[in-house]
Parts: sequence; structure tokens; C-alpha cells
Amino acid sequence: MCRWLVNSICGIGLLGAYGANEPIGADQPIAQNHVRIDFAKDVYPILQRSCIECHGSKKQEGDLRLDQRSAAMESIFLGDVEKSELIQRVSLPRGAEGAMPAVGEPLPKGDLAILRAWTAQGAAWPENFKAAGHWSYVGPTRPELPAAPESIAGNVQWNLSPIDRFVLKRLFEEGLSPSAEAAPEKLVRRLYLDLIGLPPSPAEVQVFIAQPTEQRYEELVDNLLRRPQFGERWARPWLDLARYADSHGFQRDDLRDLWAFRDWVIQALNEDMPFDQFTVEQIAGDLLPGATESQKIATGFHRCSPTNCEAGSLPEETRIEQVIDRVNTTGTVWLGTTLECCQCHDHKYDPFTMKEYYQLLAFYNNTELEADLTNPKTPSSIQFKGPTMNLANTERDAERSKLLSQLAEIEEQLAKRRNSLDASLEEGSRVFASEHNQAAQSHALEIIDFQSTGTTDTFKKLEDGSILLVGDDPPENDEYRIQVRATIQNVRAFRLEALRNDSLPGKGPGRGDAKRRNFILNDFKAELTLVNATRVLQFKSATASFSQTKWDIAGAIDQQAKTGWAIAPEFDRSHWATFELAEPLNIGDQSQLKFTLTQNYGQARTIGCLRLTALTGSVNTESVSSELVRIASKPAEVWSKKEREKLLQHSADQDPASKQLQTNLAKLQKQIAAVAADTTLLMVELETPRTSTVFMRGDYKQPGDPISANVPAALHALPVEQDQPRNRLALAKWLISKQNPLVARVTVNRWWAEIFGSGIVSTAEDFGIKGELPSHPELLDWLAVEFMENNWSMKHVLKSIVMSATYRQSSRITPELLALDDKNRLLARGPRFRMDAEMVRDNALAISGLLDLKQFGPSIRPYQPEGIWTKVGGQRYEYETSPGSERHRRGIYVVLKRGAPYPSFINFDATPRLNCTVKRSRTNTPLQALTLLNDPVYVEAAKALARRIQSEKADQSLDDQVDHAFQLVVARLPSDNDRSTVKNLLETQSMTTNWDDAWFSVATALLNLHETITKD
Repeated sequence: MCRWLVNSICGIGLLGAYGANEPIGADQPIAQNHVRIDFAKDVYPILQRSCIECHGSKKQEGDLRLDQRSAAMESIFLGDVEKSELIQRVSLPRGAEGAMPAVGEPLPKGDLAILRAWTAQGAAWPENFKAAGHWSYVGPTRPELPAAPESIAGNVQWNLSPIDRFVLKRLFEEGLSPSAEAAPEKLVRRLYLDLIGLPPSPAEVQVFIAQPTEQRYEELVDNLLRRPQFGERWARPWLDLARYADSHGFQRDDLRDLWAFRDWVIQALNEDMPFDQFTVEQIAGDLLPGATESQKIATGFHRCSPTNCEAGSLPEETRIEQVIDRVNTTGTVWLGTTLECCQCHDHKYDPFTMKEYYQLLAFYNNTELEADLTNPKTPSSIQFKGPTMNLANTERDAERSKLLSQLAEIEEQLAKRRNSLDASLEEGSRVFASEHNQAAQSHALEIIDFQSTGTTDTFKKLEDGSILLVGDDPPENDEYRIQVRATIQNVRAFRLEALRNDSLPGKGPGRGDAKRRNFILNDFKAELTLVNATRVLQFKSATASFSQTKWDIAGAIDQQAKTGWAIAPEFDRSHWATFELAEPLNIGDQSQLKFTLTQNYGQARTIGCLRLTALTGSVNTESVSSELVRIASKPAEVWSKKEREKLLQHSADQDPASKQLQTNLAKLQKQIAAVAADTTLLMVELETPRTSTVFMRGDYKQPGDPISANVPAALHALPVEQDQPRNRLALAKWLISKQNPLVARVTVNRWWAEIFGSGIVSTAEDFGIKGELPSHPELLDWLAVEFMENNWSMKHVLKSIVMSATYRQSSRITPELLALDDKNRLLARGPRFRMDAEMVRDNALAISGLLDLKQFGPSIRPYQPEGIWTKVGGQRYEYETSPGSERHRRGIYVVLKRGAPYPSFINFDATPRLNCTVKRSRTNTPLQALTLLNDPVYVEAAKALARRIQSEKADQSLDDQVDHAFQLVVARLPSDNDRSTVKNLLETQSMTTNWDDAWFSVATALLNLHETITKD
């Protein structure tokens, strides 16, 4: 049995990670005791990770204790493997009686092999053994570089960087050799995708292939690191950590503005902002002396927390949930620690206590409330508040200032006109009172037939002439068809009344919802039939007692299906609408008058009780209230101040000059709104800190002892500076101290995982006892120290990685490597895995030539199926696809609504960002193939790619066109088989369609290749 089979069957070698006491050849079996198992390095970590939870100092299931030598040796460990009860128990399959661990997955095969070998060697447990601190809580030091090997098997040429030396050392320990360098076209494509997230053009590939030297490669790396697209590519994983989104989340998933934070991240990464500064500004930029707008925008990191604004949610509970989310996110992002385990009790595995958790929470407990009740007496009135900050924009602010000046001028003219009207108010009121004597007269219309096209036509005819619809299950949509009987001359208008009634939900007037008692009348029609001739009546205007914003009464007669009349929020009274005819109408004995009321909004937003009347006389004065007439009829000297104001307002409403000024005012207000300052969310500290306590059992309603802000004792101490408060700024500085053993390791490990598909520590979110051990611990420490000692430069670390020969290896998987290291933990080959969701889309748009590289600004809305954003409660949003090339911008700018995220991305394992995500899953499902084949984004890209291939090689042969297609899509020339397959497809398709459509089929096939969506 070779050493690999002993310690790396599970994919992570404990022996390889931490070494052995003496060098072992690959063909020397452990059973012969040639490999000495080290208890401290190899065995105890297994017990600590998998056994001590149930068999430790706090709990001893089955009276077995494995954290002390005397107890363990007495109970179970023997030198004979076959007689060791421990070996027997951990060897049983999951679910078998007596199997250990009793809960969860069985021990990995590598761990089991180590325990068997250790037992066979006598189960040596040093008497003076004392468990050392977990490796990740010991500060990293720069390790000595392994010696460079004299030669590498297989004539593989490696320009040995420090990274390569650590990797080769591990490979040689496992009896393996590295792979050859990837082909130049593969390597340049891999480099582009890793550093800027976009594919190279055929011309860029050819330039490198013509001169694939070390100097040219480094120049290419430097060039890509300088490109503005670098920040867009590397912002994506950071925004996953930050749980960045454009909406609150939860059921009331309203949109909010936070895109300025996303842009800040992109710019900071492009500028290679030192990671320590990057950290401080996001956690506490607002607390820096003389904080700039940019530093305040950076605090959007912790304003990305989801916010529960559902009806009935409690403001304090919502606030505490946000603060807890910030503590947990800080632990995950900077410490690689599962701090959330301490919310209700001390951590079961790692050295963090419940009290320390709430001491960390105290750092975040002093920011402004972000959601509160608008009415303390109404539990359902919770509303998102902010806090927000206006974003500076010199050009926009100048335009806004100009418009505000014009607004002030119009308001001054309105005031002068109002003074003039006030001076003539007495005379005008006498005229008004006289005119009202000619007011319209109402005439009842007897309903002789009523029909509903919905699921119910049950109704009652009430004594007052109204119709009441009854039944507990109103239809989603409805259309009322009403026939009336009357004999009236000179009809000028019809009035529709939507009446309240005790039998309606919430008393109406709408019948679909007891709380939101609205209705939407989309269309009001009338027709008159006389001696077999039917005439559709025309209306010239409509007025109403009240119209909801954007749902004016005029929408009921404009012949538009999506407009109509609604009355929110005026639900607590009956309403009327008057429809003035284009010309007077005579209704005789032989006439049949029919009305049609169309209500197709949905959600049963229909009128529950209605009445129809005809109006004769002066319709213009019909809507004037009797109260106003009463006041105008009195002598002016007895008017009260309030009565005079009512008359003056009516006079202004009728005055043409005033109405024109009001129209101009409304236009200006719209223009001002259009150039309103963009806003963003930020952290704002309270002047007086809140009192922080431990929450008993994790419940904020059960506060325990007061505590002050502090950091975990297992890590380095919080620097105490004179007059420095223990606030978020102090926490941020503590995090990025070079004494912190975790931050640098955790950060470089995530970058390594982005490039290689898995981190040096595969559990990138957990560097604790339950996390996996590093596959190359010395390499991880070297990278961490290199990171800190080079001004916390991300670009320096990434350049070090991509310049290494380790990175440049071919990704070809041999049967041997697949059997020994299917997850490539030993790094004997280059990375190969499917692109992330956003990169899949960006890659397709770039290949097709559609990609718009415009940067920054509000989120975009590419095509998505209708109805995705439909929800109950909260604001209603109409999803409108962004115009022109705006919808073809990079995926980092696509709007992310947490309750309804962009479906194309979700199909490729993106998340709704409801919480901090360290690494996305990477699945392979039929939905992905269906997305690439049918989503309009990819269909459009395929059409554009087909046109591009033909236009760019219009004067070339078919073989040249096929070659160009492959170079565009996968950066390489096709094989003879590839070329033949594509030509056959073209010929087959052209037999049933035209040549352009045949190329579309080919382009679709190429965009759907596994190779196309894979970084190889």
C-alpha cells in the first residue's frame, strides 16, 4: 500500500499535509511499520474533529472518553488492529448498529487508514502529550522554501516560483509529477477568464501564440491586471460575501438603491486598494476622521443585510436580525469562523464563547434603526427608513439647481395670481352661486338586466336602485353587462357610483380584499339600441370624487386595456365618477341602453355595489359640493377664514391662468424628479451607544448581563488606544492587524479557490476544528505572509499565482490522476471547471460581439419571462427590459431582486444573496442546457455570432469560417473531426432552411459546447 492510499484516499492527505517522521517511498506499505504515524499531527486531529464531541470532557457517550490518554487507553486502544473496538466501530457502514460516528458521515477512508496504521504500530499516545492550539489560530510565519529538485519527471519544464516549490514537494512525497504546460491558446484563454472574466479575441490569442515567451506572458498578466474589467470580474465573489442585492428580501421584497456600493467595490479592486484599507472602509468608513463620500459608500457592505418589512414584523426584532447577520458575516468573511454557533451557547468545537459573540455584537449594536413603524398603534405599518445619503454629481446638481430656480419663479407667479383672485373673490362667489342654480339634475336608471362574466353572477337589487354582488368567492377578473330602462331627454352625462355596503369584505367598495378594498375599472362603455340599430356612445371627459395616483378616471374611457380608475387609499367612503357625453342624448320608450364595465386587473379588484344615474343640465357644476354653494351664497363679511380659503381654492381651480401655471409647475416637478439625487445606503453611528447584553438562549427578548465590546480571547487582543472608543473602527483595525492569524490566510485561500476551483483549505468558510486541514499548509502561510508584506495587495498575490508553473499546467486528466486525486487537491494538473453564472452570460455576449462594456450606474434589466416579479404585498413593479445595448452589459450589473432573482443566473447556481456565500455550488442540470438553448439572451447571442462569423470572414472559404468560429468561441482551431462535424451540420440545416439560419444552428451548437462554458 503506497503512502497515498494511506492518507489521501479521501482527497485530503493528513500525512501529506503535516508530514511524517521519516521519508517513505511510494511502494512501502504501512503494515510493515515503515511509515511512522505521529499522534499529535495525524491522529489527534481526527479524534478532535470526529470523536471528541460525543466522547470528550463534557460528554462521554457509552462511558468512552477520547480526550485523555488514561481513559482512552483503558477503554479501547490495543496494538492489535483486529481486536481494537475503535477500529471495528469506525469501520462499520453508516446506519449499522454500533457504528461510529453515530451521527453524520462515516470517517473518510484516509482517516480510517491512519487510525488502523497507528493502532498496528502500538497506538502510541505520548504520556506528556498536551493538545496544541488549532493550527489556524497560530499566526503565520514565512516558511523556508523547499529545495528545488534537480529534475522533474516527464521532461516537464518548470520555472520554479516559491509556489511551485511547495507544490512539487507535496507531489514528490506522493510519488507524482506535474503535468506539462497547457497549450498557448488554452493558457491565454484561461488567463483572460481568471483575471477579467472575459474571453480573448482571436487576434489577442494569435499575438501570444506567435511569441509565447516568459516575458510576453508576464506582460500579458500585467496588462490584464490593469484593465477596468478586472474589478468587474473579481467584484462578483466579494458581492456574494457582502450579500449584495437590489431589494430588501423577505415577503415585502421592495427595491432599494445600493448600486453605488457595488461600483465602489469594482473601483477599489481596479485601484488595488490595500486589503487592510478595503476592510476598514467597508466596516467603519463612516467613522474615519473627515470621512469622504467614497468611504461612507463603502459601509454599504453591512447595509446589504436583508431587511424584513413584512406587515406585522417588529422593528427591534428586525434590527437585531440585521446586527446578528453582520456579526456572522464578519466571522465568515474575515475569520473563516462559524461564529453563528455561539448565538445560543459556547462554540462546541472552536475556542469562542457565547459571551464573546455578544461582545462582538456590541460593536455593531449602535447604528441607526433602519425600519420602523410609521404609526406606533398600527403593527402592520413597518416601513424601510434608510439611512441614505445623496450621491454627488456635478452636472446633475447644476441642472437640478437651474430647475429649482425656475420652480421658484412659477411659485411666485402663482402666489401673485392667487392674491389677484382673492381681491375679486366676493364678486366671483356671487356669480358662482348664481350659476349653480342651473346645476345638473340626476335621473334614476332602472336596472332590468345584470350579468357577470366571472365565476359568479349572484346579485341583489337593493331598494335604492343599486346592485349588490354577493358570494364569498369573487372572480379574479369580471365584466358587468347592465341593461337599464328610462325615458329622459337631453342627457348630458352618466354617473357611476361605487358604494360601500356592510356585506362586502371590509364594507367595500371593492369586493376582493377586506384590507385593501380597491377596485380597478379598466373600461366603461355605453351603447344605445333603437329599432335594430345600435350606436356606441362617445364620452368627451370624465371626472371622479377621487382617483388613485396613476389610475385616473380618464383611464376608464381611453380604450387602453392597462389603464383604468382606482381609488386607493380612499377606501373608507363611497365614490362616484361622471362620464360626460360628446353630444346630448335622448332616451325614449323604445330605446335600450346598455353599459359594460370591464375589470381585468386581477386579484378580484372589482366593484361590489354600484348604481347608475343619468344627468341633465349643466354637468360642469354637477360635481360642486353643496357645502361650497352654501358658503358662496352667504355674505362675504360672515365667511370664516376656512370658508374663504375653500372658495379661493375653487376659484383658482377654475382660473385658466392658474391652471396653466399649475401645469407648468407639474412639468417642472417631473423634470426635477428625473434629476433627483441618486442615493445609497450607509452605516450611521448613534451619538449615544445602546446598552448591549448577552441574549439568553439567543433570544433578544431575554437580555442577560450587560457587556461591552471586545474580541475573542483565543485571538490577539484588541489594541487599546487613548481616547479610542470601542466601536466598528476599532474592530476593523483589530481585524487587519498582522497579529491576526486568520484574515490573511482566509482571504488568500478564497482567491486560490476562485482560480483552482478549491481552496488550499477546502472548507473556505470554516478554518476551525470541524473544517478540513490545508492540503499545503506551508504554501498557505507563505501566501498569507507574502500578502501582508506586500501592502496587502490583491493583484500581487494573483500575479504570483498565475505566474506560477502550477497554474500553467495542462488540465488534462489522466486515469491515474483521476483515481488518485479526482478533486486536484495535490495540484498535479491545471484547473478545469464550469464558469460561474455571470461569466457564462458575459462569455456568450463577448463571443457574439454584443457585449456592452459600459461601467457603473443603476442596475440593468435583461430579458426575463413575464410574471417573475409578481408578488403579494409591498410595492408593485413592472419589469421593463433595458433598452438597446444597455441590456447587454456585464452580469455584475444585472438587477438582483432577492425574492425573484434573475432565473438564468439561478439555473447556473447563483444565489439570491439572502446571506453571506463563500462558495457557490457547481451543479450540472438539464435546466442549464435548456437555458443555453432557449433563453432569449443566448438565442440573441447565437444569431449575432452567426452574423459575426459570416461578416468577418465573408471573403474566406468555408473552412476558414469554421476555423474562425472555433477561435471566437473556444480560442483554438478545430480538429479535423470538429471541422467535419460543423460542415455536416451546415449542409444538413441548409437543406431545410436558408444559409443564415443554418449558421444560426451552428452558432447555437457552439455556444452550447461544454468547452464553451468551461474554464480549462
